[in-house]
Amino acid sequence: MKKFLTAIALFFVFSANAQVFDGVSVSGDLPTAIAKFKEKGYVFKKYVENGAILNGKVGYRDIELYIFVTPKSKKIFKFNIYFEEQSTWSNLKYDYDKYYEIFKEKYGAPDSEYSFFSSPYEAGDGYEMTAVQLEKATFSAYWLKRNNTTVAVTISKWKQVQLTYENDTNTDLKKKELTMIENNSF
Repeated sequence: MKKFLTAIALFFVFSANAQVFDGVSVSGDLPTAIAKFKEKGYVFKKYVENGAILNGKVGYRDIELYIFVTPKSKKIFKFNIYFEEQSTWSNLKYDYDKYYEIFKEKYGAPDSEYSFFSSPYEAGDGYEMTAVQLEKATFSAYWLKRNNTTVAVTISKWKQVQLTYENDTNTDLKKKELTMIENNSF
């Protein structure tokens, strides 16, 4: 029952708006986003190049949230959400399948998805977590350009499920700013 309630709570957190995660827009500026997340109980961890990391809880789950900004204008273009590291393949795959289904319910069928192990690994061999660490397990799904947002669910090499919310307009801005920086440097 607890897992069911968690899934329902997470569905509402993720489905409030295509450009919103836990009530905070994937746009705007970094200080405002950090303040909004802090109001929700998140704890600031540190600044990183072009962004920041916060720790928090969503639907009774611990997460690590990365917020990324464009290099010049410092507009938010992406949130990466990492759930806690899993120690077993069954738990990791369960988490992946759960968020895949939540996104599928909200956004429809993914535009692209991948679910496979690369040689010499395969499902059921008992070495799935080794494959994950060695990036020989590819499990990801992408929903492109939904209400100016691209979203994804992925199993990362750190044995975590990762959710990505990317503002398409600001991602294009990031690419333009990087091109300008490079053109001015060389």
